[in-house]
Amino acid sequence: MAVPDVERLEASVRSILDHGTPMMLVRGRSSDLVSEEGARAFRVRFPAVEFVDVFGAGHMVAGERDDGFTAAVGGFHDRHR
Repeated sequence: MAVPDVERLEASVRSILDHGTPMMLVRGRSSDLVSEEGARAFRVRFPAVEFVDVFGAGHMVAGERDDGFTAAVGGFHDRHR
């Protein structure tokens, strides 16, 4: 598996946030791709990004726990309309 281009990711996130666009990271708590430590580091680097850790889901949160994903995205939408 390729290592993500962290600098490009950081520039993209900063650009989105600088434009005032809200952002949320949805992680499956059992994800084998986005570790708890990785999510924590992302949240420290980008404190304005909302975060949800969905219990009972791996990397494919929407497919594995659509109820948790829908609740997270619906709440995010309601807060930012």
